[in-house]
Amino acid sequence: MKHKRLISIICSLLIAMFVSWLISTCLVFKPAYELISIDDGWKVTINDDQFDNVKLSEFYKILDGEKLRHGDELTFSITLPSSQESVPFPALLFRSRYTTLECFIDDTEIFSYALDMYEKDKFIGKQYHFISLPMEYQGKEFTMKMTVGENDAFNTLSPIILGSQQDVESKLVNDHLAIIATGMFLFIFGIAFLCITMFYAPTTPEVLGLMVGSLFCANLAAWLMSYYNLMSLFIYTRLETQIEYFTMYLIVPYCYLMVYFIQKIEMKKLYITAGLISTGVTLLQYILHYIFNIHLRVTLPLYHIVAVFGFAVMSYFFIRNVRKRDISPSGMIQMAGLVAFAVAEIIHLVAYVLDGFHIPNSYTLTMNAIDSGCLIYVMCQLSNYMLYVTQAYAQRKEYASLTHLAYADGLTNMPNRARADKILEDLNKGDNDYCIVSVDLNGLKTVNDKFGHLSGDRYIKDFSKVLVTSFEEKGFCARVGGDEFLVIIQEATENEVEEMIGRMNSALNVMNAIYSEYQRSVATGFAFRHECPEGSPSHEVYLLADQRMYEMKRKMHEELGIKNRL
Repeated sequence: MKHKRLISIICSLLIAMFVSWLISTCLVFKPAYELISIDDGWKVTINDDQFDNVKLSEFYKILDGEKLRHGDELTFSITLPSSQESVPFPALLFRSRYTTLECFIDDTEIFSYALDMYEKDKFIGKQYHFISLPMEYQGKEFTMKMTVGENDAFNTLSPIILGSQQDVESKLVNDHLAIIATGMFLFIFGIAFLCITMFYAPTTPEVLGLMVGSLFCANLAAWLMSYYNLMSLFIYTRLETQIEYFTMYLIVPYCYLMVYFIQKIEMKKLYITAGLISTGVTLLQYILHYIFNIHLRVTLPLYHIVAVFGFAVMSYFFIRNVRKRDISPSGMIQMAGLVAFAVAEIIHLVAYVLDGFHIPNSYTLTMNAIDSGCLIYVMCQLSNYMLYVTQAYAQRKEYASLTHLAYADGLTNMPNRARADKILEDLNKGDNDYCIVSVDLNGLKTVNDKFGHLSGDRYIKDFSKVLVTSFEEKGFCARVGGDEFLVIIQEATENEVEEMIGRMNSALNVMNAIYSEYQRSVATGFAFRHECPEGSPSHEVYLLADQRMYEMKRKMHEELGIKNRL
């Protein structure tokens, strides 16, 4: 078992290393034209207050401790560089944060965003914008007008990137390659293994925990891509930030479910209560947003409290079970991934708090922490799934083997009496007509006495092949005793049954001509369901077929002298 766990973990790490190598070597970005970052030199107006030479990344300095309020109007103006060479399809890359956006070249409007959403008091989130410029943009004044849709919408902004449309888009993708790769891997893994676990679900109750893990991976993918506003690269939607908050608020309830399925919870009532409270807070946030229009961002502090509390609860139970050594190897793998993700989330939360106090922290470091946490989690899930699937496959093979042994005849490998009885019971549940053929070998005892039991066994095996070949297209064949066989045929006429019996006898005659050591023959009798009183069980049909078989056997002994010849 330890060997299999190690192999699954190594395979998962190799996959992660291969993906990282592919990203770093095969997806190198080199812009075809010059890219310019426009950060300082802006003229800014906040309502009626004007500021000169403002740096976007240090916008908080002109706020002087104040916060933007809903309805504040902002204007940013700058003269576009005239030194840049002309580029095809020039464009600006800008990320707005909880505001509307109108863009002008001189006095001509070239772009607008979310004006209708603001008028209807809808939630305006974050969004990357590719703002197309006219070919002759050099030296002209570029102006952005914004109306704030959320209190404390932002205190810094990312610099605007100027270049050709293709280069600008490629830069955005290149700067977030790790996030995109991890998000896509999380989504594909989550959906693929959800389908696999649903396949196992009917026969394996424990698979429910794996299904939750698969759904959690898909949820993390949606959150990760929408948090960095990269989802719109694939599916453009102005609801991207709503998706971010919606999926983010589900993270803590998912973690409670994951821990519940992974570990043995001793204080179940206490744990379930904590999980229900967390889920209740999430539902409350959705209700406030979608019914009372109290936007998801407003209730973000509730999520932070629930997340920290959930991390503490999860850590407590994990440490407790590790000390007691009361956690399975599979659970340990999954918990390692979950803890790594939780630590990354705590790092991100600390960076978020520091950012509110304008304490410098690395955007790249935070992004790498979140990406690494998600990647470690999905790698642990992958190694656990690989281990689970191989174990489940082995268990299925073992079960199939045991089932075969229980219902198969050891000598002929045909279905045995137990299997035949089950088929007969199933026939009682239906109303269709059927035919039962009772078959009995002639002279088996004489063959055993005269030539030995090995010859008798060969006689039985040779006949079983003839029986199956003669009836397998239409019937079910079984060995129900030493020299007794049974055939069940559905949807066949009397002539068809007699034709199959004749084919069987002809095959035996051919064998007798080739191998004349002893003569092979059988006595048969068959009966249809409609020959018995209505509602008669299948065993009565079998009994009628058996009686006819013994009648035929008696006649063969008397008229043909089979017993004496053998």
